[in-house]
Amino acid sequence: MDLKQIKNLLNKNIDKVFSELGIDYEKFGDNMYCKCPVHESSDNPKAVSYSTSRKMWKCWTRDCQSEHGSDIFGLIKGALSNQLGEEVDFKQALKWACNLLNIKSNYKEAKIEEVEEDELSTIINIFKPREFKHKEKYISIDCDLSVPSDYFVNRNFSKNTLRHFGVGDCYNKGKLYERAIIPIHNDTGRKLVGAIGRSIKEYRTPKFLIYPKGFDKRYYFYNFHRAIKTAEQTSCLFILEGQGDVWKMHEAGVKNAVSLFGKTISEQQSEKLKKLSITTLIILMDNDQAGREARMQIQRQLGRMYKLIFPRLSRKDVGDMHPDQIKTDILSNLKGCY
Repeated sequence: MDLKQIKNLLNKNIDKVFSELGIDYEKFGDNMYCKCPVHESSDNPKAVSYSTSRKMWKCWTRDCQSEHGSDIFGLIKGALSNQLGEEVDFKQALKWACNLLNIKSNYKEAKIEEVEEDELSTIINIFKPREFKHKEKYISIDCDLSVPSDYFVNRNFSKNTLRHFGVGDCYNKGKLYERAIIPIHNDTGRKLVGAIGRSIKEYRTPKFLIYPKGFDKRYYFYNFHRAIKTAEQTSCLFILEGQGDVWKMHEAGVKNAVSLFGKTISEQQSEKLKKLSITTLIILMDNDQAGREARMQIQRQLGRMYKLIFPRLSRKDVGDMHPDQIKTDILSNLKGCY
């Protein structure tokens, strides 16, 4: 049996390899996530990704595969070296693999030709976030907001929630006149990059106005800066359709919720998710035909990378639900996710 056959057999029995190395992991489709078994003090559950389709691994925290090799033998070498406290070479890793698989191989005479040195450098790893050129523009809202917004208070959102999210009504003459303003922050939360103005008066059109003109919603999630800490602590992120849905989840005790500016996840938003230490996405789109189509698209788009959960809604959308109903109908089955 040659090295290529052994390598393929290891990949076929990858669950056994990880178990024997003492690696706890989560598997979603073709991909496996785990703490790095190579470097010390790895506590990120998504530090290492292993693609069973490409038979490659990568440590996103310290780039450990660059030292040991990016194929399965490199992972074995690195993990064994860390466990034994001394450098394990290719022949030793091969011997370990043959013993695990109960096969015979002349590893004693094996040439140390590290099975195609770092093929990863020529393959685009599906886990690697792409970089998009985007010049962030900051804004100020030219009106004295009346916080909390009376408009949204009358739609059953609590005053404390609206204060928390900085939502207020604008009565100053200008583009945002007679609109309830929902501020949109950048990823750090330090700067305003946009705002949504919901018309307070029926004659004020359009119903929803995104400010400023040209705001590129592809690059942002609403409430991202507030949600990121809890999301990484729990490895879970709630993705909702509207901003009001995020507010109701907040009232139900969920801090790791973001919303889209529409019904689709852009390529830029998808790449942003890859930079987070999350393994599970809880998707809550509106309970209508458009929402069902959105769920199908997200399944196709992200289903191979994350564990996706699609809770059923008893109402049209989360924003229509009472916090107690959210706790009973949705959160009771999602303990540890928020």
